[in-house]
Amino acid sequence: MDTSTILAFVVSLLLQVGFPLAVTLIYRRRTATRWLLFAYGAIVFAVFQLFTWLPLSVYLDAVVGSRVHSELGAFAWLLALALATSLVEESGRWLGYRHLLPRGGFELTWRNGVMYGLGHACLETMLLIAGLTFVHLVAYLVFSRLDLHSLIPSTATEATPAVSEALQALADTSWDQPLVVALERILALAHQVAWALLVMQSHLSRQKRWFGFAVLYHSSVAVIVPGLARLFGFAVAEGVNVVLASLSLAIILRLREVSLAEAYVETRTRPRRALG
Repeated sequence: MDTSTILAFVVSLLLQVGFPLAVTLIYRRRTATRWLLFAYGAIVFAVFQLFTWLPLSVYLDAVVGSRVHSELGAFAWLLALALATSLVEESGRWLGYRHLLPRGGFELTWRNGVMYGLGHACLETMLLIAGLTFVHLVAYLVFSRLDLHSLIPSTATEATPAVSEALQALADTSWDQPLVVALERILALAHQVAWALLVMQSHLSRQKRWFGFAVLYHSSVAVIVPGLARLFGFAVAEGVNVVLASLSLAIILRLREVSLAEAYVETRTRPRRALG
């Protein structure tokens, strides 16, 4: 058991819970947007990901993905799973904009869209990912103290080597792995908000291409980052992820400018419409 690894887990958990919560509280204080929007985003994630598609995707990955052994087949499966996940997640956001926000009396504005996206991102990070990280920490504390060779003797079962390797990987967790997860979740916040705003833009412009952009961008991030991690390691993958998060932040700021420009034009033309 390595003390630095335990400390890394603690820091990772603090960042996964504290960072999205701090961003949301600061944004809420500066914009005075309502918490109900945050709740809507969290509900959409829970319904379309946490309790439905996520368990199904894990099952499909175990049944189908485990049978894929070639590099090309593994990439094709990663691409298919990423595309399906993105389509389900963005469809949930689209339905939330269509049905939940009007019931709450909310307009489709940039401020409301950001809060809606934060609700989705925060529940994913603070509940799902942080929860898995905590389980990983507990498993590390347990299995790093045990003699895995005596715990799982070499028997005739085919599953024994795979189980032994998985448990050994838990026991051999290095200090950088929890910190990589924390970095990914920090960067994911920008991604989630950008995707939420792109989906909202499809409603505002009544053009389906914006929804397509959101699905394509989401699936691209879901393929590029883990794909690079497998090929070149986490350092390269997260370096590219930083670039992609910067792109997501640029999308957020650009859509804010578009929103402000449209609001300005509306206020300028409203008196003329009244006179007409």
